[in-house]
Amino acid sequence: MDKVRLLKIAAIAAVMIGIWNGPVPTGLEAETWHIVALYLGLLMGLVFRPFSEPVVTLIIVGLASMFMKSSILLRGYGNDMAWFIATVTIVCTAFIKTGLGKRIAYNLLIRAGNSTLGLGYIMVITDLLLSPATGSNSSRTSIIYPIFQNIAQGIGSTAEKAPRKLGAFLEVLMYASSQTTSALFLTGMATNAITVALMSEMLGINMTWGTWVLASAVPVGLILLLAPLVIYKIYPPEMKSLSEVKPLALKGLQELGPMSTAEKTLLGLFILAILGWMFGPMIPFVNLKMQYVGFVFLALVLITKVLDWNDVIAAKGAWNIFIWYGAFYGIAASLSSAGFYTWLADYIGGIIDFSVYSGMTVTAVLVFVSLAVRYFFVSNSAFVASFYPVLFILTLGTQANPMVVGLLLAFCSPLGALLTHYGNGAGLITFASGYVPQKDFWRVGTTMVAMSLVILFGIGVPYWKLVGLW
Repeated sequence: MDKVRLLKIAAIAAVMIGIWNGPVPTGLEAETWHIVALYLGLLMGLVFRPFSEPVVTLIIVGLASMFMKSSILLRGYGNDMAWFIATVTIVCTAFIKTGLGKRIAYNLLIRAGNSTLGLGYIMVITDLLLSPATGSNSSRTSIIYPIFQNIAQGIGSTAEKAPRKLGAFLEVLMYASSQTTSALFLTGMATNAITVALMSEMLGINMTWGTWVLASAVPVGLILLLAPLVIYKIYPPEMKSLSEVKPLALKGLQELGPMSTAEKTLLGLFILAILGWMFGPMIPFVNLKMQYVGFVFLALVLITKVLDWNDVIAAKGAWNIFIWYGAFYGIAASLSSAGFYTWLADYIGGIIDFSVYSGMTVTAVLVFVSLAVRYFFVSNSAFVASFYPVLFILTLGTQANPMVVGLLLAFCSPLGALLTHYGNGAGLITFASGYVPQKDFWRVGTTMVAMSLVILFGIGVPYWKLVGLW
């Protein structure tokens, strides 16, 4: 074993053992503090990567099983989001197996402009068109991303070979796009409804769909407009022009020939899945929320023999994510159930007396805190439901304007997920394709969050004043 790997393992072990055996802070139970130690060790393992994510997870969970309850360690494996991400990742392989993904990709490539930047904007526009009616950016991403991933693969850009040629650019752009369109519309992400409910209950602000769009149109719209260009500059694809590959796309279509029965079947199921993600929750007598549409989609793909069991077990990306995300989610959920995040916010409030600071200073601090703690959360909904009430409570009794704080936190809920690859299901789906190393994924995401903050504070806040929102 090399020295670098040993140092990483030693650092992770030292942090976990040190916290586990350290004094328990006032207000926390010993078991909660032990969960903190386990969580930080797992987080460090995912960041430092002495081994791959699932191996790190299995090692830590395996050793921790001698000291902790299985209800904590294995809690996440019964979570429907962990299974949803696995199922849609498996279904994505059907687009490759049947050739439907290539067919759609070739047609888009022929109709795209002559630059890869233009192709990036086509992907963003596709996401934008679906976002008002698809209340899950995870489901949107599972619809859109496989198509554009097939474009990358069609020109020889795979995770193993030439990832920076095109695939890596499309991967990070898809995540940035999905989170930004989620911020643009109240119905763009299910978590937004939780934010709005909390704003009404705790801040006395009633946010309608139209008010949300009015507030988001300029600042979030600008972020979405700039996203392809900024990512094109900071993480550019090696291929800049598409003019040479368009003849290859035409040739590829000719080689594919007429649509096969498997392709037609998958296309029909794909359309049904889109309709299910858009309208499923409105159908009475059946449970068709986002996660279960994914299950039904996979079931129908198996029934029609578009995929078989060998295809399912061969989907390594799906099972890799399921192993590490399931454990990570479960341990984070245990922290939330134990009241750790409420304790943390109370602790921060005890250190800082927000009432003596200006309204904008308080607002900036609250937004920064909301972003800083994102590394502890592997679910946007869990983050908002458990931590936003605390931030809203801290807002009251200060000079901060509740509407400004509410809007900033509402938009930072989806945008802040860009800081990590596990902050939202859409990130997990795109990251599973393997084009982008974790450090690059985080670096690009952090840059996008920084740009978003500049726009939200520099343009959004004055704009909201101008249109009379505060």
